[in-house]
Amino acid sequence: QRIPRKPQLLFPVAQGSVSGKKTPLLDRGQWASKLEFLLAVAGTLVGLGNLWRFPYLCYKNGGGAFLIPYILFLLACGIPMFLLETAMGQYTSQGCITCWRHFCPLFEGIGYATQVVIAYAAVSYIVIQAWAFFYLFSSFSADLPWASCGNSWNTGKANK
Repeated sequence: QRIPRKPQLLFPVAQGSVSGKKTPLLDRGQWASKLEFLLAVAGTLVGLGNLWRFPYLCYKNGGGAFLIPYILFLLACGIPMFLLETAMGQYTSQGCITCWRHFCPLFEGIGYATQVVIAYAAVSYIVIQAWAFFYLFSSFSADLPWASCGNSWNTGKANK
């Protein structure tokens, strides 16, 4: 017996829902090259929040010793989950929520949970981006707000 090259899904991709209604797949764009895909992924993963937060976490959690469990967790969970989500998206040509639904309808909640986490991260990282823009635009003024201690927001503990 010949083994199929593509694994069979529990619910085929062309099937729109468990009810059996057929919905046509949308024609979705594709990456022009592997390099374009890798640069887009790197741009998403390496952001201002990561560059700002990672050294702080290393300092706060033991310096270089923090890197050992971090790298172990990255290899055991982070990279496999990234590859799983990327492969599922490429295989089904669907979005985050609907690709889980095609493998198992119960897993649709994973897609929704992922979207909630992304929304929370976007809200929290917008604060970091606001700080960066504040300091960027403030650095063009003649009097830098952080150069003196005579500001309205300074406490009595500020050193002059």
